[in-house]
Amino acid sequence: MFLGFPSDSPAGKSIRAGHELPPDFPHEWFEFVHPDDPLHYFSLDLTWLESTWSCRFGTPQCRGISQELPVVGCCIHGAYLSDEHDRDDLYNAVADMPARFWQLRPDDVDSYIEAADPTELEPWLEWDEDDEEPSIKTKLVDGACIFANRHGHPTGPGCALHQWAMDEGRNIIGSKPEVCWQVPFSREDSWEERGDGQEILRTTIGEYDRRQWGDGGEDFDWWCTNDPACHSGSSTAVPVWKSMKDELTQLIGAEAYGIVAKHCEARAALPAEAKAVHPATRAAQS
Repeated sequence: MFLGFPSDSPAGKSIRAGHELPPDFPHEWFEFVHPDDPLHYFSLDLTWLESTWSCRFGTPQCRGISQELPVVGCCIHGAYLSDEHDRDDLYNAVADMPARFWQLRPDDVDSYIEAADPTELEPWLEWDEDDEEPSIKTKLVDGACIFANRHGHPTGPGCALHQWAMDEGRNIIGSKPEVCWQVPFSREDSWEERGDGQEILRTTIGEYDRRQWGDGGEDFDWWCTNDPACHSGSSTAVPVWKSMKDELTQLIGAEAYGIVAKHCEARAALPAEAKAVHPATRAAQS
């Protein structure tokens, strides 16, 4: 069996142990032009959008990407903030979130917010100096994100921001850092020269698998998107394009989402053998 990774790597070991499936399999893609911009193309991985994956963070099905700290799922690196808007959203979320949701809440959060001093770094953030250009990310506490609740907290293990948003009926977009609500969607924007010489923008939406993390992806002890335990085998299972409607709409826009939804609804009538079904979904169904 071709593992897609070195057999002695953590990725190879996880696949050989049956905790996830190999990453290379047939995909179907849907390409269309942005309804308001003829020079903007979308390419979407239907095999991922029609899968029955869902996040299992905080449940026994989530093995975590590090065997040393499985309870924090994929939150061992902290969340890198994409821009000032992302940083402001996180600030507002912290200011609104009741303390009871956040197990590792720093003692100086309230005094920091009251002081409103923009020259001071938020007590839940830190600088990452490892990259060529220093970036800001959520602080690490005991080897994981400061917002990752562990066992023993009244609200249970999982992301404090996510738990709070779900409890209060808030959209997780704007309640969590951008990188957190996007995963496991991958979005890539690239400029291409069309055959007639015209330059176009292509937005590709697919599965955020191990390889999307770069070379470090093979070092995770486990990754969820290809684990059948994280896909539903129920006949009433909701596909990703529906369950993550808000996230997908944020990534491509409401009009483009409408085109995708109409196409996927039409495909729902097709028999499974007529589509490239995600292997983890197929395994869950069988």
